[in-house]
Amino acid sequence: MVSGVYWSVGNRTVNEDTVALESVHTDRGKCTLIVVCDGIGSLSNGEIVSGYVTECLIRWFYTVGIRMYASPIKKIKRSLCKCIYDCHMELKETARRCGIEWGTTCTCICILGRRYVCMHLGDSAAYRLDGMHARRARGRIRRITRAHVNAGGELVRCVGSRRYCEPEINGGILTRGSGVLAASDGFAACFSGQELMESLQMGGEITQERLERRLAAMGNEAAARGCTDNRSAVCVLL
Repeated sequence: MVSGVYWSVGNRTVNEDTVALESVHTDRGKCTLIVVCDGIGSLSNGEIVSGYVTECLIRWFYTVGIRMYASPIKKIKRSLCKCIYDCHMELKETARRCGIEWGTTCTCICILGRRYVCMHLGDSAAYRLDGMHARRARGRIRRITRAHVNAGGELVRCVGSRRYCEPEINGGILTRGSGVLAASDGFAACFSGQELMESLQMGGEITQERLERRLAAMGNEAAARGCTDNRSAVCVLL
């Protein structure tokens, strides 16, 4: 498994994106957690709420997630949903006491062995990548999340002080040469799926250094295209 992280403030004064990449070997196999949270800039303290949600998911991973290595996928999904529900309610109560509104998107992928579960709220994005060791023409990419926005482009699902919404959740099996990418909208929205695939298709030996160089180059290209938002991406390849 090879992983890479990209995180940039863009042209903003504060980076309201929070990312996490946690990986641990257990007696049953390797477990990995990917989190990308993007605080809502139009509300209060986006960097605080995105950081808190990320911390909650990391805590879940080490206390519950890695113990569910052989559990049915449905059970893992329920556990993740309970974690994000509890987190939302705590944030909502804190916001009520402080007289503020805050919120964050949340895209989380938990990989247990070769199985993965993806939980998603907001307009960030997660993708499944296949054929990463093959020639460029054979690589495939599939977005596995939807953007939870209305016709005007406003968020309709998030974690925070607004009403609780059920997260979008799905899962699957990863094989050698496949992987996942999670990215905030400041990164993902700048590229088509085909551009993402072409940029990440490396063939041959894939290393962390090569992968992070590719992510950084994509971040620079997003800036060249006029993107001023915070930009974050986490990629894991088998």
